[in-house]
Amino acid sequence: MGSEEDWEGFVEGLARELASALRRRLYGAHLERIQGMGPPSEKLVYLYLLLTQPQSFTTIRRGLFLGVKTVDRALRRLRGRGYIVQDKKFLYWIKEAQKER
Repeated sequence: MGSEEDWEGFVEGLARELASALRRRLYGAHLERIQGMGPPSEKLVYLYLLLTQPQSFTTIRRGLFLGVKTVDRALRRLRGRGYIVQDKKFLYWIKEAQKER
């Protein structure tokens, strides 16, 4: 590998492979969690938080166009399972998922 183009191709290929492996590692455990969830609203709230955390109750409800009872029920179930936490400012966060082995 002597030319600059060869190195650029090598680095680009390596970066693509690393990005794919990192994505599988980061999101694999979350996908396992999602597969074990019940109602679609619970999955939707979890995915929304995963991508946009932290969020308040109101921003979750408005962002997903869901009713108060639906969001409340989903958040209660997710907290009960230990998948999310609420901080002192009443913002919801996803707890880090550990890949099951």
